[in-house]
Amino acid sequence: MKKQINKIAFIVLFFSIALNSLGQTKKDLEKQRKKTEEEIALTKKILKETKNKKQQSIREIVTISRLIEKREELINTINEEIVYVNKDVEGKKNDIEILNNQIDLEKKNYAKAIVQSFKSKKVYNNSLYLFAAKSFNQLFLRFRFSAYLNAAQEKFLFRINEKRTELENILQELLGLKVSKEKLANNKKSEVKELEQDKNEKNKVVVALTGKESELKKNLEKQKKAKENLNAQINAIIAKEIAAARKKAIDQRSSTANKDGKNTEKNGSQTKTDRNIPSVTPEVKQLSDNFAANKGRLPWPVEKGFISERFGSHAHEKLDQVTVQNNGIDIQASRGSNARCIHKGTVTAIINIPGMGKAVIVNHGEYYTVYSKLKDVSVSQGQTVTLKQVIGSIAEDEDGATEIHFEIWFNQDKQNPELWLAK
Repeated sequence: MKKQINKIAFIVLFFSIALNSLGQTKKDLEKQRKKTEEEIALTKKILKETKNKKQQSIREIVTISRLIEKREELINTINEEIVYVNKDVEGKKNDIEILNNQIDLEKKNYAKAIVQSFKSKKVYNNSLYLFAAKSFNQLFLRFRFSAYLNAAQEKFLFRINEKRTELENILQELLGLKVSKEKLANNKKSEVKELEQDKNEKNKVVVALTGKESELKKNLEKQKKAKENLNAQINAIIAKEIAAARKKAIDQRSSTANKDGKNTEKNGSQTKTDRNIPSVTPEVKQLSDNFAANKGRLPWPVEKGFISERFGSHAHEKLDQVTVQNNGIDIQASRGSNARCIHKGTVTAIINIPGMGKAVIVNHGEYYTVYSKLKDVSVSQGQTVTLKQVIGSIAEDEDGATEIHFEIWFNQDKQNPELWLAK
């Protein structure tokens, strides 16, 4: 009997562990679903702002495309939740059925043991069994045995029924969860319907822009030149910074060497000491290491938004056989949004680029972050800026979009910001 109880205890423990694992997975899925729902609401708000302009544009296609992506993501998440919970509910039903069978078996075995015990003593009730004792000592032992037997029976039944009730409660919770997910399935139908409407809307915009390819190409060429201008100025500013950092490192090392009385014998135009000098000072190296340590965890340069154009080369949303090159990412936000610094640093430069608005370049050691398409700037050159500090307001373009162009550089190497920002 003790072995059977241990088996049941093990089964209950196994179910408890499985339940904890399930809860964590459900929590992750629910968190993901809520996040996607928030992103859809934001994208719909941005789309509404973009639609306020009379003329349809590429920007509208981009926004609707992102909305479609988010709806598909939400539908997939809901499907995962429903499938996962349904499967677990069925599993728990089987678990409870197995446990009930074991309880019934234990009850039968225990009843047989009691009957056999009475038969072997040739007594038919507990009172006769007690008073048939031949001595007080035997009476006392029989009384203790009877009490132990009753207590063991009650304890056994209590534990089994307690665990059975516990599992039944768990089943009720899971059944309730299944009902809520079935409601989500109905919501999913609504999302699927809206998804189709979004796709139809996108097709309408595409049709409306058909025949305007030459105008779109002209605008694209204009944007390309503006980005090239920005790129050239960033390159020049960073090159100047690198040269200044190198000179500072050389001066710092030379000063230390002279104090220590070390020989700096000339070898052409460069001293032997110079050849061993690092490109940056220890202070700059520390800033760089601090920035790099936060890769994948840096905050977005806007509080809320979605990526409207990704890093690198990719096909144009509307123009066939046209490739777009992006040195950073573009993030579309709601009207009136501000740009914010993603890490502590120093404002290296503030420049004005036709077609790209105002741009702020922030130094983080050997790393640089660039915030452009700004309307107003609230920082000044040489100023130390902190994490999430507002550095300016984002301009609204002619298509009615509030969009920031954001770049990350390591010296003169362009980085993919998506790999650096938090998901």
